[in-house]
Amino acid sequence: MGACYSKKPLDQESIFFKVQKCIEKNIIMSLTSLTKTEEFTKNITNIDNPYFKIKELRVNALILALFFNSIDCFKYIHETLNASIDSMETLFNEQKTSAIEIICTRNCPDILDYYLPLYENNSGDEVVIEEVVESLNFTNTTEERKSRRIVSTYTPVQKACELGNLNIISRIYKYYKEKPFIPIALDFDYQDETTGENCPLISCRICNYTMIRFLHTTCQANFRLLNKLGENAVQILAAANKKKNFKDFYECFVYLVLNVGVDFTHNYEETLLLLETEKSINFFEKKLKEKGIEIDKYDLEEKYQLIRINQPRPLKEELLDVYQGRDFNFVKLYDDVMSDTDREEISGIFMDSRNTTPFVSILKDLPPN
Repeated sequence: MGACYSKKPLDQESIFFKVQKCIEKNIIMSLTSLTKTEEFTKNITNIDNPYFKIKELRVNALILALFFNSIDCFKYIHETLNASIDSMETLFNEQKTSAIEIICTRNCPDILDYYLPLYENNSGDEVVIEEVVESLNFTNTTEERKSRRIVSTYTPVQKACELGNLNIISRIYKYYKEKPFIPIALDFDYQDETTGENCPLISCRICNYTMIRFLHTTCQANFRLLNKLGENAVQILAAANKKKNFKDFYECFVYLVLNVGVDFTHNYEETLLLLETEKSINFFEKKLKEKGIEIDKYDLEEKYQLIRINQPRPLKEELLDVYQGRDFNFVKLYDDVMSDTDREEISGIFMDSRNTTPFVSILKDLPPN
C-alpha cells in the first residue's frame, strides 16, 4: 500500500510538511487555508492515504491528528475533508491496535469525547489479542521480522487505568453511566483473561489513591473480585508495595479496608507478611483483632521461619568503607578499587531487547499532551 511513497524526510517547503506541522500544532486556520490550495488538491488526492510520518511510521491525516490530540484538526479532517474512520482503523488494525487504544494510552480526552459516539456505533463486544509484528511500518516494503506475543492483554481502558490517565477514565464513565451497554474494551469491571485484574484491581497494583477513590466513589466499580492468583485488592496492593514502596500505600491500604470494605481477613496471614512499616502492621493487626483474630507479624514470621538473616557483605563493599566522609576522593577510589573492573560488566542490557507493544517506540518520543 505504501510502496510508492519516498522514505526521504519531508521537504520543508512541500505541502506534506506544511500540512503535517499544522496538524501537529492543531492550527486549524492554517490547515483550512492549505487544503484550499491547488498544491494540496494536486498532491493529496486521497485524504485517507498515509502521506505523513511519525518517526518511521507512515500515517494518514486522521491518525496524525489523533496522536497529537489535535481535536480541531481531527474534526475538520473527518467532517470537512471526509476522511474515513474505517480507513484509519484499518491502518491501526494492521499494527494490532486501535484508535480507542491509542486515545486511552496517549491520554487524548478531547478526541475521546468526539470519538466515543463513532466508536459506540461500530464496536464489537470482543477483545482480540493477536501476535504482532515488530516492524512499525504500515508498508510491506520493509524487512519482515519475527512475530511475538503481546505481553499485556489489557483492554484500552485497563491500559488507561494502569497509566493513571484519570481524564480518560472520567470521560468514559460520564459517557456510559446512563447507557445500558458498555463495550468490553471500556468496561471498568471486565476482568483480564490472563491476570484476572479489572480496573479497580489495577488501580490497587499501581497504588494510585486518586484512581482508587474515583473508581469506588464515583464509578461504584467492583473492588471485591479476586485475580487469577486468588488475591483480593488488599493483597494486590500489599504485594505491589513490597516491590516498589509507594508513598501513598498507607492511605490506599486504609481506604480499601475502611471505605471500600474489602475483606481484609482473606488470606490475612499472607497480607500481614507482606506489610513492612510499623504503621501499616499496627493498623492491620488492630483490624484483625476487631474480627477476633489475634496475631502478631513477628510471631508469624518466626512460625514460617522468615526471620531476616544478616548476609555477609561483599569484600569490595567493605573496601569502600574507608572512602566515606567529608574527604571523599573519587579519583583515589577509582584508582584503588574500581580500576580492575571488567569493562564488559558496564553494559548488561540485551541489545535486541525491545517492547513488543505496537507504537511504543514512537509513543515514548512524542511530546506529552
